[in-house]
Amino acid sequence: MRNAYDAADAAARDHLILSRMLADAEVLCGTRDALLAGQYHHLRGRIAALIELTVPIDHEEGAA
Repeated sequence: MRNAYDAADAAARDHLILSRMLADAEVLCGTRDALLAGQYHHLRGRIAALIELTVPIDHEEGAA
């Protein structure tokens, strides 16, 4: 899947978008901005939680 619009269903599309957002949040967490560090870590945690809710079913079956 090259981009989010190629996803066959909404859950797979959402998972792809959130995965990209998590990567960006990781970069933000690496900054040395003392005022925003807590917010960046909170954002990363929220995105990670959303990713858990959007894991495609076929991905879950492969893990078992």
